[in-house]
Amino acid sequence: MAEIAARTEVGLDHIWKEIDDLGLQLYIEQLDRDGFTVIPPEIANPNGLAERVLEACLDIAVRRNGERPDLENGNSQNPDSPVGDSLKAILLEDPVFEEALMNPALLAVSTYLCGYDVMLSSMNSQMKGPSNTKFLVHTDTRLPSPLPPQSLQCKCISALTDFDRERGCTAFVPGSHKWNRNPEGNETIMGEGGSVKTVPAEGAAGSLVIFHGSTWHGAYNRVVPGLRASLHLLMMRSILRMTEDFYDRIPKDMLERNSARFAILTQQAIIPAYIDKADEHAKVMRALKYTDAFEKESGIALPVKR
Repeated sequence: MAEIAARTEVGLDHIWKEIDDLGLQLYIEQLDRDGFTVIPPEIANPNGLAERVLEACLDIAVRRNGERPDLENGNSQNPDSPVGDSLKAILLEDPVFEEALMNPALLAVSTYLCGYDVMLSSMNSQMKGPSNTKFLVHTDTRLPSPLPPQSLQCKCISALTDFDRERGCTAFVPGSHKWNRNPEGNETIMGEGGSVKTVPAEGAAGSLVIFHGSTWHGAYNRVVPGLRASLHLLMMRSILRMTEDFYDRIPKDMLERNSARFAILTQQAIIPAYIDKADEHAKVMRALKYTDAFEKESGIALPVKR
């Protein structure tokens, strides 16, 4: 791991201890080499978390769509979509999603990539059935080339059912995060007609797939009956604009039953746009309340971000 020793993130010594304590060293090495890693259930699935998340997602599907997805033999309601059916904005739907966000392995790796002030940008679930629609190879950084070498964001995918090629798992171009650019032309094509070789991110249910924001990736089509279920957390550096707005929208009881880090993760310590000096002062003081609580809890001082 010598090649990654030059990190300058706040709290670097703390994150290395977390990585060592969780036994994540080999997965960090794979992440640096290939731009992605698959952490197995024995590390990434504490207390049957994936099974409980899956049940919560199925319950949300019933509430929102009036039908429970058939994981064994069902099809996507949107078969023309390469990602299947999405359940968006689900953090507040069930306390188990708080656990998913606070998963120690997920936090350790996303912090390694994006720093201790990394925040949750979005959380959604996908139910993916058989489809012939190709998934284009892309990055998640959403910037024109050249891309920065640092990971501005990372995606964490919890496999709620088994992930393998025939079931439509995520596909990666190993090492592409080091190219500092987006794919172009034939590089965006999965399979026949494409000019890049992809590899499957395979793992049993309960595995956790995490990748660098600039890693080229797509997904294989599911070719067997049933649905591939997954939970997707997009984690971003705090300087970026988030997809979901959690600022001042997290219920008080949710903040109270979680650690101070949960407040940081859910955007409570940012300083949004203000309208005058008094409004600026109020928002700065609000942010300091949460960063001070986190420093007291962890010993790590975070800069307040405007």
